[in-house]
Amino acid sequence: MHAVVLVIVLGLPALLITLIVLLVTNQGGPPRDHEATVVAARRHETRISAAAAAASVCSALALGNPAVVTWGPPGVLLGVAPFVAALTFCLARLSGETRWPRPTGEVRSAPLVRRSVRDQGGWRLPVFVGTAVGLAVALVVFGLTAAADGRSVERVVTSAGGVVVETHAAGPYPDWELGGPALVALLLVVGATVLALRAVTRRPPIGLLSPEQDDAIRRTSAARVLGGAQAWVGLGATGYLAFAAGALLRVDELAGGIACLLLAVVAFVGSLVVATTALTPRRAGAADGVPRTAPAEPSA
Repeated sequence: MHAVVLVIVLGLPALLITLIVLLVTNQGGPPRDHEATVVAARRHETRISAAAAAASVCSALALGNPAVVTWGPPGVLLGVAPFVAALTFCLARLSGETRWPRPTGEVRSAPLVRRSVRDQGGWRLPVFVGTAVGLAVALVVFGLTAAADGRSVERVVTSAGGVVVETHAAGPYPDWELGGPALVALLLVVGATVLALRAVTRRPPIGLLSPEQDDAIRRTSAARVLGGAQAWVGLGATGYLAFAAGALLRVDELAGGIACLLLAVVAFVGSLVVATTALTPRRAGAADGVPRTAPAEPSA
């Protein structure tokens, strides 16, 4: 309980800093023509992405500080740091979605379009869901297979008659004490990610922009939400899987150790790809994985 309270206390300053940055960076008069609206939309998207990323890094560094990680059960705060960073990132993005520039001048109508989180998320959404579900399953398996001391894994060698010959143990290993808080934090991250994506799909159309340009900006926002969440969740998954792999290999559980090691590599490389490709703005008329059906327009 104390660890959860400390996580919240350390996460709130980063979120507060992000909200202040968003309020400051969105000052000034509204855009009055099409070109100014495009520039304002690009600038706002870039700023909220940068502010959210900076706040998430601050959260991770705060929880990873040597003076903090020793507070409470060993390793708990360090273990949840990536997920608190992801939560901060998504909440910052969510707050930024409420402050998009509102142009003045000519009133422009927009067709009613039914958007969904799945459509806006593209291929990154199933990757993120798969990573989160896979990590949750792994944490449960680690908790069930941890030794009685709660911080190691054991391999018991028995004779043909069932007599215990020797016992090998190695750690650190992600038990319930480490995996339990991580599961709770992961659930919060998934919820915050969904809320941020829903905010992207449901925000009002940006006036003076064509539907194709407006959709391109939404896809850019959704890609960056998922890219940031994927980066931190993937980093957390990599850490837990790597620690488990090391312990399993030290007790000669080769199959489990190699499997965890390979999954750690996949989680790290895959999350890096998702995060880096999300940095590129989407182009009007060309959604991720969907053939172009409209003439190319300037990137939004």
